[in-house]
Amino acid sequence: MLKKALLRPLLIVAAFVCGAVFPKLGEANFVIRYFLIVMLYFIFLPLDVKTLKLHRSHLVLSVVNIVEAAVVWWALKQTGDKALADAAFFTAITPTASAAPVIMKFLGGNVGYMVTAFVVSNVIGAAALFFMLPVMITGEVNPAGFFKAALNLVILLGVPAILAGVTRKIYPASCEWGKKCGNFSFILWVMLLCVISGSAMKFFYSNQDISYLYYLKIAGISLAICAVNFSLGYFIGGKDFPRESSQALGQKNTTFTIVLAATFSSPLAAMGPTFYVLWHNLWNACQLFQHDRKK
Repeated sequence: MLKKALLRPLLIVAAFVCGAVFPKLGEANFVIRYFLIVMLYFIFLPLDVKTLKLHRSHLVLSVVNIVEAAVVWWALKQTGDKALADAAFFTAITPTASAAPVIMKFLGGNVGYMVTAFVVSNVIGAAALFFMLPVMITGEVNPAGFFKAALNLVILLGVPAILAGVTRKIYPASCEWGKKCGNFSFILWVMLLCVISGSAMKFFYSNQDISYLYYLKIAGISLAICAVNFSLGYFIGGKDFPRESSQALGQKNTTFTIVLAATFSSPLAAMGPTFYVLWHNLWNACQLFQHDRKK
């Protein structure tokens, strides 16, 4: 049983190693959206719309996410290091990941809570960025970029939801597909981690003039934010949703803010959410190990 419990965590670690050894995998980042749509499709299949209820903690999580980003950016800005402050900001402001419901399904938690958290966090987070980005970045910000990001989120969530609804209507027995395809969804997730890891290593190799110590600073700040998020989220969820709330605040939609950071700040600032990919997935690996061992 111990070997079985270790399998999924080891596969997550192997995905990062694979991306580091083969950085060209980062060139396949166009598959990320499609893989996530497939995984969310299997999540939505058995999901009852009635379970998508707004809880007070959803709003609290979104507010905490925004306040945390503003505080860490202001504090680091006082040191005079804008790149470090921007890296922290884009790490902290990142909303709940679209793959968070996938992980919660693996952990046996409330998937409906996670889907609602994803929607609320991304909508409020995108609205906040309209006001926060002009304050922290010098230059003109193009609002069209944010509308494009919002459209992408709608597609990412709406396409699998509609397809799942149509499938359930035509073939009611499809509600059981999610359980049967759990391993398939996890394999897709591991493949995504390979691509993300490859993208990060590609950046490292292209910018060797930056000292390793500076990368370690960004990695340390990203790790601190990750630890605070998972811990604080646990208490925000209260007795009803401690694990779900922790996951909603801790597992972030880093692909979204990596692109924003590279566009409106610098590739160096994008390393904040890039490192976060490693940290929150290592924690996911630990959680999966504990869950599978108990199961």
